[in-house]
Formats: sequence, C-alpha cells, structure tokens
Amino acid sequence: MISLQVQNNQPFRIDEIPFLNKSDFVDSVSEGLSNGFRMIGLFPADKNVTHKIISLLIDPDFSSIHITGGEFPKDKLEFESFANQYPQTNYFECELAENYGYEPIGHPWLRPVRKQNIILGNKPYQFYKLEGDEVHEVAVGPIHAGVIEPGHFRFQCHGELVYHLEINLGYQHRGVEAMMLDTKNNQRVVLSESITGDTVIGHTYAHCSVIESLTDTQISLRAQVIRSVAEEFERIAMHLSGLGGVANDVGLAIVSSSYGRLRTLVINSLALLCGSRFGRGLFIYGGVRFDFNDENVKQIISNLEIVRKDVSAINKFLFSSTGALTRFENTGIVNKDIAQQIGLVGMAARSSGIETDARINYPYGAYRYFPVSLITLPSGDVFARARLRALEIDESLRFIFEQMENLSDGEIKSDVGSANPRSGIVSIVEGWRGEIVHIAFTDSEGKIIQYKIKDPSFNNWYGLSLALRKTAISDFPLCNKSFDLSYAGHDL
Repeated sequence: MISLQVQNNQPFRIDEIPFLNKSDFVDSVSEGLSNGFRMIGLFPADKNVTHKIISLLIDPDFSSIHITGGEFPKDKLEFESFANQYPQTNYFECELAENYGYEPIGHPWLRPVRKQNIILGNKPYQFYKLEGDEVHEVAVGPIHAGVIEPGHFRFQCHGELVYHLEINLGYQHRGVEAMMLDTKNNQRVVLSESITGDTVIGHTYAHCSVIESLTDTQISLRAQVIRSVAEEFERIAMHLSGLGGVANDVGLAIVSSSYGRLRTLVINSLALLCGSRFGRGLFIYGGVRFDFNDENVKQIISNLEIVRKDVSAINKFLFSSTGALTRFENTGIVNKDIAQQIGLVGMAARSSGIETDARINYPYGAYRYFPVSLITLPSGDVFARARLRALEIDESLRFIFEQMENLSDGEIKSDVGSANPRSGIVSIVEGWRGEIVHIAFTDSEGKIIQYKIKDPSFNNWYGLSLALRKTAISDFPLCNKSFDLSYAGHDL
C-alpha cells in the first residue's frame, strides 16, 4: 500500500502525503482494506481544493494510521466504489458524494447522510420498501413523543417482525466543522464541548490534542492524568445512564432510578473538580484549568466508594433477573462478522467480540503509562451491550482509584505556540461510545484549512439497523437504548 504512515497525534507535513492518480489511489486503498485496515476518513485535505482527496485507514495491529492521497480530473470526480466489497466504506463514500460532488461508481446504496436532496439532484429520497401480503410500514420521527433529538426511523414489517429498518438523520444542520474553520482560536474549545452534549470530555480531549500536536506542545503528566480521570468519569456516568435506560425499557423502574442516583454522584464528582457536572471548562490548550486538591480528592473518593459498592448490588439484581434476561438475551444481535464488515466501533464492536479500544490500540495521554484492560463479549445482543457497560464501569473505577492514590506532581498547563504550517494531525480518542476522530490540516501560514470530525455514532447507526432485522418491533426501544447513539454527533 502506498501511504504516509503515522501514529495517533503524530504531526506530519502535508507534502509527505503521496497523491496518486485515480487508478493508483483506488488500488492502494483497496490493498489496505484487503489487509484488514478500517476507514476513518475520506475527504479533501483542503476543502477548497476538492479534486484532491485523502483516505485515512487505521491498522490496529500496529497502532498506525495510513494516509493516501488521490488527485482526480476536476471535471470528473468519480471512482469505483469500495463499498460492494468493503461495506464499512459505504457511509464515507455517501458523505464524500454529498459534500463534494464525487460519484462512487457502482455504489450499492447511495443515500443522504445529512442533506436530504444533494446526492439525488434535488429529488426526494425514496426509502427502501418491502412489498408483499401483510407487509406494512411504520414511520417514527423525526419529531418524537419524548425528549429526544430528531431522527427518522422507517420500519418494513411483516406482522410484528421487522425485516428492514432504515434510519434517516441530518435534521439539525449545525455546521460544526465549518465553524471550527471560521471561529476564533479561543472559541474552538467551547465549540468542541458542544459537538455532542453527552461526550464533552471525549470530543474536547480530541480537539485539544489536535491543536497541541500542531503546535508541538508538551503536556505535563499531572495534566494528562487529570484529563484521563475526567474521561473515565464521563464513561462511568454515561454507562450508568445507559444501564438505567435498558432497565427502564424492560419495566424495572426501581433499578433504573438506582442507576440514576449513582450517575448523579459521578457527575457531581466531576463538578467538584471543574465546577461543571459535564466537564465544561476543564480542558484548555496545554492542559487543564482546574486541579485536584486534598479536599476535592477526599470527597470524590468518598462518592466513588458509594458508587462501587452500590453498583455491584444493582448489577447483581439486574443481571440475575429472569424477566430482564429474557428480554436481553438473543435480542438485537449483530454478530462479529457483520460488525467487522460494517466497521462498528467502541462498545458496540466489543459487544460483538471485536478487540478494539483506542486507549489500547492507539494509546494517548495517561493511557500510554497507565493502561486499561480490553473487555469484550461475544454474543452481540442487548445482553452483551448492557453487561459490557457494567464491566467497563468496574474497570473505569479501578483506573480512577489507582490514579487518585498516586497523583504525580507538576504544572497543569503548558504554554502553547503557533501551529506548524502545511501540517496535519489525526487525533483518536476512545469516548464512552467508542472511537472519536478529529483531523486537521493547516495552510502555509498555519491557519486551519480543513477540520474533520467523526463521532462513533457515524459508524454505529447502521449497526442498529441490522440489529432490528428479524426482531419484534416492540423491542426497538430496548435495542435503540442498548446502542445509545448520538443524533448530534452525526448531524455535524
């Protein structure tokens, strides 16, 4: 494979990227995909030079990122689709077509990503339809009865059984990536905190790592530990929320409320550190704004001791409940082979037996010195996705207690200089849902000319569609909550 090979958060010069002709580009990317690499990006390095695109593939076995460029005739932005042979590239090709006018020839299912009428020449998108006796269609959203973001779900059913679910998103049009280019430097951190409201730490970590790598800024070990501890706070809080959600969906209201009580203790602990229960304001370029002290450490440890003790009892009740297990087991299955083909990431992938975790495969920050354990489950059903949350909570608590008892000395902030010109960076962070990717490129003056964001939900929404096949439509809320994906993270 012809590519520039880099590591997570390793800056590189744009001139080092090999830009190939169309044929060689397709051959090179196909070679990488055939070797088991997974796509994390397909877009122009400079959004104003659309005939030159880059493909980013990751190789988890060697913790490497392969960047290959392709230069196309300006009047013929087309290439043979990879998606027929490598389904994981499907959505990346749709996004490239929608945003920059490319035509992936032979694409199996070219459909809107965020803009409903761009790809199809301003014509309404025609949803997939199943025909036959007793077949019926159920449309849900984008306006929902509960407090939920906008998304449209269209079910093709035979009786109560779902044969096909099509998920249509893109109703928010927030323009986050465009704002990253146009906003002032001191506002980008605030913007990164708003990419996905339940993943403030994950996205802000990735964004700050991008800027710090572009400016050759070194972060103290103490600041790195504080960042990683905050990331694990967020992971615990959202896994508790997810467990509460699946418990509520099977009618265990007391269990759900109990998880909610513990989540409050966790996010209150984060507030003791930085004043925000969601971690807003903690990250700054060069480190963190707030530090641990004897007082808040004592209270945080006290809170987490309660969480550790109580969550064990609640988990024991939930996962020994015959009623819950009847609903969880063999419901919404995505097996390992399918999960690999479509490129699932994070918790959803690990629940299907795939060994992937950016903290381990692409270590960053404090995880380079204090590793976490990789946990997988094989069944790929609601049970696996729920049980894995419980196991990851235990591992996150272990990590936090270990760090709080052995905090290193040092400053919490380093000075940040100017960004290197004609440079690029790929930052990968393991958010609580999974792999978060932020990618940036600068021009000859060090100004950012491209900023690309990939939330794990971009990969995993299709997994939810497949999980519903041959499943009762009444199990959709449970399956949906077991994935617990983000609309905002998709609708950038």
